[in-house]
Amino acid sequence: MSHGITLAVAVASPLLLIALVTLSPRGRLSVRIAMRNAFRRPAQTLLVALGLSLAALLFSASFTLEAALHQAMRAQQTADLGGVDAVVTTVGTDDQEEPGEAAGTGPSALDSDDVRSIEDALDEPGTTVSSLLNLPVPVEHERTERGEPGLTVIGAANDDDAIRLVDSSGAPLARDGLREDDILLSGAASRDLRADRGDVLTVAGRAMRVVGVYETGAPLAPPASAVVSLRELQEITDLPGQVNIVTLAYDREVTWEEREDPVHGELSSLARANGWEADPLRAFAHESADRLAADLSTLFLLFGQLSMVAGVLLIVLVVMMLAGERQAEFGVLRAMGMNRGRLAFVLALEGLGYAILASTAGTLLGWAVGAGASRVLSDRVADPALPPPRLEFEFDPAAMATAYLIGVGVIAVVFALVALRASKVDIVAALRGAEVPPRSRRRAVVLPILALLAGLATTALGLQNGTAAETLTGLTLVCGALGAGLSRVRVPRRLAHSAGAVAIIVLWSLPGELFGETGSGITLFFLSGVALVGAGVWLFVSNDDLVQRALRRLLAPLPRMTSVIPIAVAYSVRNRLRSGMTIAMLSIVVLTITLSGFVTAAVNQIYSDHRPVTGGFDLQASWVSPGGAPPDLRDVFEESPHIDTSEVGRIGGYADVSVRARQIDAEAGAEEVGVWGADDDYILGNRYPVFLRAPGLDSSEEVWDELRRSPNTAVVSGTMIPSDSAAFVGGGSDLELEGVDVLDEELPGDLRLEVTGPDGDTTTLRVIGVVDRSAEYLGDVVTSTEGLARITGEDASPTHWFVAADDREEVEEVALAARRALLDHGVTVTPLQEEVEFRASSNGVVQWLLMAFMGFGLVVGCSALGVVSIRSITERRNQIGVLRAIGMQRSGIRQLFLIESLVVTVSGISLGVGLGFAVSPGLVDSLRVDLPGVTYTVPVAVLVVIIGATLLFSTLVSVLASRRAGDVPPAEALRDRT
Repeated sequence: MSHGITLAVAVASPLLLIALVTLSPRGRLSVRIAMRNAFRRPAQTLLVALGLSLAALLFSASFTLEAALHQAMRAQQTADLGGVDAVVTTVGTDDQEEPGEAAGTGPSALDSDDVRSIEDALDEPGTTVSSLLNLPVPVEHERTERGEPGLTVIGAANDDDAIRLVDSSGAPLARDGLREDDILLSGAASRDLRADRGDVLTVAGRAMRVVGVYETGAPLAPPASAVVSLRELQEITDLPGQVNIVTLAYDREVTWEEREDPVHGELSSLARANGWEADPLRAFAHESADRLAADLSTLFLLFGQLSMVAGVLLIVLVVMMLAGERQAEFGVLRAMGMNRGRLAFVLALEGLGYAILASTAGTLLGWAVGAGASRVLSDRVADPALPPPRLEFEFDPAAMATAYLIGVGVIAVVFALVALRASKVDIVAALRGAEVPPRSRRRAVVLPILALLAGLATTALGLQNGTAAETLTGLTLVCGALGAGLSRVRVPRRLAHSAGAVAIIVLWSLPGELFGETGSGITLFFLSGVALVGAGVWLFVSNDDLVQRALRRLLAPLPRMTSVIPIAVAYSVRNRLRSGMTIAMLSIVVLTITLSGFVTAAVNQIYSDHRPVTGGFDLQASWVSPGGAPPDLRDVFEESPHIDTSEVGRIGGYADVSVRARQIDAEAGAEEVGVWGADDDYILGNRYPVFLRAPGLDSSEEVWDELRRSPNTAVVSGTMIPSDSAAFVGGGSDLELEGVDVLDEELPGDLRLEVTGPDGDTTTLRVIGVVDRSAEYLGDVVTSTEGLARITGEDASPTHWFVAADDREEVEEVALAARRALLDHGVTVTPLQEEVEFRASSNGVVQWLLMAFMGFGLVVGCSALGVVSIRSITERRNQIGVLRAIGMQRSGIRQLFLIESLVVTVSGISLGVGLGFAVSPGLVDSLRVDLPGVTYTVPVAVLVVIIGATLLFSTLVSVLASRRAGDVPPAEALRDRT
């Protein structure tokens, strides 16, 4: 079924339900009664639909932003593929990880016969086959005295469609006129070399002119790369007629999974037989993007679902106000003989009509808002370490249909539940307009008892299963039941309710780990938000008279306010449920944004200084020469006239290899991991703390010293330890250690890894320490150079180095001097501060997305306050008429409604921010389990924006609503019985 048909069916389904009802005479009558009010009072209908559509907007905007995020992830992952769907390479060509790492250093190249054999082995008809040469080449820019000893240069025929270069403006960069002495630079290479269009570079001894700068489109190339003609690169590298990459472009769109790609057919067997590698790049990129988008959607759901709860509360609030306003009408219908079932059915039909109208408007509005937000955030929501394009909006009919059906379903269900309750209307009380008689005392006692029993059972189940969510939910029910029930047995109502609410707040402010396994953390976070806001609102409405006293004292200098405050507060007291839901609607959004701000501020503290992230180093150097032996970095610095060794503090080196490893005595099989063989200087010079240590090792220093002395030991990254923390999205190791938890005090003494080297021999490493996840510049497994030599059976001389400047203020000068000193030795130099700043900016992707969606919730909450205020004016027209008749001026009426709205707004803000401060220390402490470097930081800017924007917008809405109340004519209001 196509997406268009899916959307059409979703829209038509609710309408079909109404059409089916009209098939019977009684059904047609019910529909006429249900729709009568909509056409009789169009202004009221539009107001109700507006309130409901604001809630539907949240659902639609959520799906719209998620669809845009998914599209952006796919676009970013495939931006450099151009027209390439799959490749066949010599071993080593596609294993680049570091910028400038050698490409195409495999044991052999591909000639014309190899290319023909690849074409013959293809199972996919219509595939376009192209040939590329991808090699590291020394490039110098003499004018700026900058160079790259191993810049990745791609050679391609000028008419080869596999390379589709795009410049910074998004326009295609033509290559059909590329001459032999022309070169195209990537944006990153242009910045590194400080070369622009027209500059002359020395490429492997040949002068070449820069004729253009591209941003994306070079396949299998790092960010810093260059493109020249294929024949020119073959001449420079003395590889006439040879290539090392064969690209495949299918004649149909890649919609299949990686394992179903055509390269896994006969071509895969040919590649294995010749020592080549066949990789389905586009299918793999799609799967990678889908995984990343799913991880981001999980975090999106973590914070966004509470904003959606605000939308549900708005629906309930509007429907309850509509039902309360029409009590007299319900009484008349019941008095005329309509039974309860028919009345409930009529109201449910009316609700379905509202649901269709509101969901249609809300879905379209949410689509527009999501599209606008995608464009506004396009410059923000992009990883600067990845190529363009930015976040782009794409219409997704399936997502729109889902949002529409959710809106219709939620509104219709709420209407049905309210209809069942409204059908039990007291006929006499409704006709007289009197208060509904209180429910029986027996029922008021039975409900808390049932809640208490349910809470005890849930708590026992949670303790038995060891799950925090069940245990905390059960204890919450127990506290709530005791608070509500004790007021029935001569305990003062305020004391009982306040004690129950405070107990719930304290309970959910404690770390969840105290009550059992927290699972993924999403369910617990959602439950904590709902429980905290519910308890906070309960505490507020139980002490509303104290609010009235506080307002009187605060506004005592204004005598004109003295008579208005009691009336304003009295209405909130009389309608506690309605006031409480409105406060909850605002506070739950404010709480979510506040907690998001605390988490973001805490995690960002890690990136405020690059050295804790890099192990105390400032530069990273990598040997990229395709031949020879790596140099001794210290000797090069000592002999070079370009660098002053007194400005260099510490130097540590390592060699790395990708191998398969498994945990001994564990169920999981072997996975591919990166193993570092670090020299003594790196082992003793890095500043990474070890938070989990083997028995007998009492400090990080002892762990690193043991690693240096014992070649059969290893320190592993924290990414190999399973974590439920919400601070991480993806990025974990393929190999996860079993029997180890981040909350353990020490590692098991028999924790060992079996590592299989390139030659097939196995080596056992004893894990003696775990470094936390903030160690982003550390391999999965770190051992000594001697330990790596045992794994590979070869010399493990360092090929990568970390350098620390003696003076942190001179890092840029040391980096420039190191580049000049190492240029002739095939070693590239990368300043780490810039990379860490890139990573910090990348974390802002999730932050901006969350802020955008939760900002919608805040706007909807404030707008809903205006809708509720206007509905309140309609409901209280008689009261307005009485107040005006006894002498209250228009200004007094306006002040009355303005104070009511501001009390609710300030209460919602205060509750949300207050609960945020109460819960945030525990939330940040839970992050320290995985990130010991996080620091509790108050997000002042976020709080100022939240409080200021909410007060400003809600005040504006309240002023408009209060002016409407002041303009109600007294005589008309006294005559109005609606």
